[in-house]
Amino acid sequence: MAVFTKAGPEIGVAATKTFTVQLTALTWIAFRLAEARGKVGEGDVASALERLRALPSLAEEVLRMYDGWARELARELSVKQSAYYLGRGLALPVALEGALKLKEIAYVHAEGYPAGESKHGPIALVEPGFPVVFISVEDNLEKKLQGNVEEMKARGAFTVGVVPLGSQLLEVLDTAVELPSNDPLLAPVLGVIPLQLLAYYTAVERGLDPDKPRNLAKTVTVE
Repeated sequence: MAVFTKAGPEIGVAATKTFTVQLTALTWIAFRLAEARGKVGEGDVASALERLRALPSLAEEVLRMYDGWARELARELSVKQSAYYLGRGLALPVALEGALKLKEIAYVHAEGYPAGESKHGPIALVEPGFPVVFISVEDNLEKKLQGNVEEMKARGAFTVGVVPLGSQLLEVLDTAVELPSNDPLLAPVLGVIPLQLLAYYTAVERGLDPDKPRNLAKTVTVE
């Protein structure tokens, strides 16, 4: 059995739209598997599908609202040597993707890490101006994530956030993207878009070709 993402041609070696479409497809598959196992009902599946159908318009809104934000922040990030991307729970894979894209196309060392473990090692490298990007997806984890933000700021970190609509973290971050939704089903997909934009514009700011990063090749062409 195969599930076709139908994302269209992916020109860049560091895939972006295929990542977001695969994340959406896997979310839908998870709901159908849960239904088959009796973990969720027909109404839950219908609700999930309706929410997922809102993604295209919400993604366009994110692009429209934060393209300029990403361009401006990229100017600062382009002169940095390293960055951290931190998240808790469902936000951790989004943080890993954000860090991966910055490494792949902008050649800035970036490390994705569980925010709850950042005090046990990574924080030792933080100094004034060190960029730390926080990703929030689940409301029940925001209080703990706020503690991580404050720990980093106490060491002089420049804190960046990608947070749900109405997040309390907006009050403590130095700069942030407020997503046009606080739905935890949609936030991982929407949250990765500004991080991909940030990596793209950082590469451009450094005079690099984001579509053809050095040393990388598509697995579909090279085994």
